[in-house]
Amino acid sequence: MKTPNRSSVVLISILAVALLVGQGISFLLSPGAWLAFIQRVPDILSMIAFWGPIIAIIASLCVWATLRLLGFNSLEEIRSESVEQNNPAPAIIFVGTLLASILFLMLVIRP
Repeated sequence: MKTPNRSSVVLISILAVALLVGQGISFLLSPGAWLAFIQRVPDILSMIAFWGPIIAIIASLCVWATLRLLGFNSLEEIRSESVEQNNPAPAIIFVGTLLASILFLMLVIRP
């Protein structure tokens, strides 16, 4: 098993401290609001568990359709075109389509 290097441990530690300090400040400023939010966390996680796979499937179909229309049959062809032939356009289209479909679904699907 690969051991984490020092910089990743430091980064994780900084993020954990920032999270704890932020939660502490939030609780001190408004304990009632903080408790109300904590009580809603299970509902939020449930919505993510419900809508996440649906959004992933629809976004994947949008990306697949776009890439097929552009003449690519696999992600390997996009990688080959982008890296080996030094043409970033297919990768940009792939990422752009993915982001656009997810943003569109965020507007359309209102849980």
